[in-house]
Amino acid sequence: MKRGILLVANYISQDMCANLIYSIRESGCKLPIRIIHFGGKKIENEYILKEAELLFFENFPAEAKEFILELKAILTDCPIGFIYRFLAWYMDWDQFIYSDNDIVAISNWENLFEYIEDNDILHADCEYQLHGKYSYRKSEGMVEHFGENVFDKALNAGHFLINKKDKQLADLKAASLWMKSHADIPIMHDQALVHIASVVGGWSDKNLCKPGSDWVNPAATRHKNTLSLIQSLSRQGGKMSHLHYAGWTPKGDRSIEEILYSNVDDAQRIQQLTTVGIKKMLFYYKYKRAVKALKRKMRK
Repeated sequence: MKRGILLVANYISQDMCANLIYSIRESGCKLPIRIIHFGGKKIENEYILKEAELLFFENFPAEAKEFILELKAILTDCPIGFIYRFLAWYMDWDQFIYSDNDIVAISNWENLFEYIEDNDILHADCEYQLHGKYSYRKSEGMVEHFGENVFDKALNAGHFLINKKDKQLADLKAASLWMKSHADIPIMHDQALVHIASVVGGWSDKNLCKPGSDWVNPAATRHKNTLSLIQSLSRQGGKMSHLHYAGWTPKGDRSIEEILYSNVDDAQRIQQLTTVGIKKMLFYYKYKRAVKALKRKMRK
């Protein structure tokens, strides 16, 4: 049984990627890690290059490239770098974990494979409670097409474990075509694609945050600071796979974000925090957001 962890990163995301890999290794996890280059400037971090195998889009067979380009034409709300996660289905692993970079491993991810059993997909999140809020423009359209229980399989596509089966690629392709033909319903990104594939393909799904397993919600927004995180772990028996900084771009200045500096020493952490503090005082981030918003508006 071949198993591994897939990440997608580049120079811009390498600091968080390095911290993620550090947290994975410090948990005791020894699974092989592969990183697909997101695009842009390449990773230079020596720790990442020592701990992981760096791959490029060009390394994959023609059918894999064709699939990614087909998805790119449909998933118009998703940069192609994020779509590269689906190249994992063309790798030699029987089971794999995909993870975004804005994640910190809280436990040994090797243990997650004990829970997958015969299921197609394993994840730990509370997306099922959100009724498709972050994946669909018209959640009611999903209910109309697939029934009231369609969001029972909702997931956060930033972290999941796949028990790879031959039909899953066909299900992903079928899901992408469904999205194309019902373009008014989904947000055209990777998270909707995985969810719809699991629905149309009848994937067996296991969510460790649901009642019965009751793992700690990994959403960083649910934990005010490190103390509240530790207390949540204590209350729920220490069952937590990861912490996910989804929904914002973490800079390290919020209390719960201190874990993102786990792989650096105190001097480096203080230096980085000082830089962030100065930029905030100069309204750098506010200006940057305004410029991005203006560019998006001009493209429409």
